Amino acid sequence: MENKPEQWDSLCQINIGWIGDQFISRLSDEEEELSKERLDDICSMCFRFLFELYLSMKNDLAMEFEAARKFVFNNVELFEANAKEQIEYAIRDMPINIFKSIVNSDSIESIKDFNAVSSKAEKLKEEWEQDLSARETRVDRLKKSLSEYENGFNFVGLYQGFDDLAEAKSTERDNILFWLRILSVIIVFPILAELIVIYQNLDNISGIRDGLIVSLFPTLSLAAIAIYYFRVLLFNYKSVKSQLLQIDLRKTLCRFIQHYSEYSSEIKKQDADSLEKFENIIFSGIVTEDGSLPSTYDGIEQLGKLIKSAKS
Repeated sequence: MENKPEQWDSLCQINIGWIGDQFISRLSDEEEELSKERLDDICSMCFRFLFELYLSMKNDLAMEFEAARKFVFNNVELFEANAKEQIEYAIRDMPINIFKSIVNSDSIESIKDFNAVSSKAEKLKEEWEQDLSARETRVDRLKKSLSEYENGFNFVGLYQGFDDLAEAKSTERDNILFWLRILSVIIVFPILAELIVIYQNLDNISGIRDGLIVSLFPTLSLAAIAIYYFRVLLFNYKSVKSQLLQIDLRKTLCRFIQHYSEYSSEIKKQDADSLEKFENIIFSGIVTEDGSLPSTYDGIEQLGKLIKSAKS
């Protein structure tokens, strides 16, 4: 026991629980007389541990252990009554009690319940497989949906870009329209002011003639300049409206083109130019139509002609 305590602790758990403390107490009691009865009691306890060790080991006992076991077997009648009773218990009843203790242990209970646990595990496995199959089906369905929506989101982003551009162009159109109205007033106001002055002084028209002649050139010049810029703004207004129309066309096309990438890859295998017109519209630049934009020199030439006609 001193040389290999781990072996005795692991293989004699039952008797350690039953008589371990009593065995240590008998060995450590130095005041009690070392009589034959005491020695027999200690020997019977050692025999119980030895016999449990023998029952618990896979291999046979060592020679000295086997000799000690045979000695006790052969000399049972020579032991004191209490020790003899312990030895007979160890030989006759202890193996059964050890077996009963082991059978009723938690470990054996788990083994007893193995069939039930196995059946439950099999049922859980089937449920998990069904759940996993359902989840895989759902994942495949979601993957397919995401694959379909990915292209749609690309067009949503393209649509959003056109929408932002349309908003900016709408603001530009409103600003141009505001200045067109301002210029309309500037064009009409000087001439209208001249007519009001003439109307109010019809009786004295000769008196204000010189003033009217002097103010005529600035009035006409202001009107001509305002008309020129009115033309420029009007053209810009038409150009912005044309651009908005083109942007709206692109936005409309983006609304229903949801499977463009898949559709184009499939159809282009049959006809490489089948989507060329669509792509040219979607990815072409915004036309400004600046071919008829009046230049600055057009306004100066008009003013020069007006001055020459006034001198003649």
